[in-house]
Amino acid sequence: MRTIEFEDHVAHELTRASFVLQRRWLPWSTGLLLLLTVVGAMASLLGGASWWLVAGGGLLSLVSGLVWGYYEWAYRSQRSLRAQLRAGLAGQQLLPKILSSLDDGYYLLNNLKLPGRADDVDHLIIGPNGIFALEAKHHRGRIFWKEGHWYQSKMSRRGLPQPESELRDPIQQLKRNVDYLRGCINGTDRDLSRRTRLWIEGAVVFTHPAVSLDLPDDVLARLPFQVLHARDVPTYIQQHEPRQRLSKSEVRQIASMFGHLQQPGCPPEDSDTP
Repeated sequence: MRTIEFEDHVAHELTRASFVLQRRWLPWSTGLLLLLTVVGAMASLLGGASWWLVAGGGLLSLVSGLVWGYYEWAYRSQRSLRAQLRAGLAGQQLLPKILSSLDDGYYLLNNLKLPGRADDVDHLIIGPNGIFALEAKHHRGRIFWKEGHWYQSKMSRRGLPQPESELRDPIQQLKRNVDYLRGCINGTDRDLSRRTRLWIEGAVVFTHPAVSLDLPDDVLARLPFQVLHARDVPTYIQQHEPRQRLSKSEVRQIASMFGHLQQPGCPPEDSDTP
């Protein structure tokens, strides 16, 4: 399988929520400014420095300390967000390893950005038997369906049962992305889309090794996309029967097209439309 990597939105957001640079350098700058202030104060007492230099150093130390305190507060306040982002990143990194069993007839595009939107497609696979959009979820515990909503129940690290929590509907999230992606394909290369009868299959993939899916058969039958464990994805892709098979050159063309997607309704870059 051939892999094409795009910028990882989740990893970028995790870096932002970690405030790495601020929390690394602000303690040093505060300490250095405080040290210079102390040295300046001693020099001032000995008649070797002006008092305004000492006051300026003290003010800078105070400002730097306050800014450091703010980022420490911001870091602690975003603890739950970082946990969610780490879980998402773990799922996104695990699935390509499982998909590596696919042969070189397939392309894997990771973190495909949707132009004009903040969302991205976690994994997009292009092969002789079609295009597959995968939404990776790294939840653990029991995932179940109740009264039209998705829920998660899990145990704490100490082995105590946690209250059920409602999950954002992954099927609707994937559907919005796939529908938009279809519009992007038509806007980028309508002729290629028409000629190859492109159709995007979709699957929500739960990647955590300690997850169990408890979804009734009648619910699964109504869903527009598959819901799978990560281990089942290669078989699902290999056994899929497409509407129309793609040649090797068409697979390469389609994979290349995703590198310069247009927003729906936008003319292609080589268009003469003003």
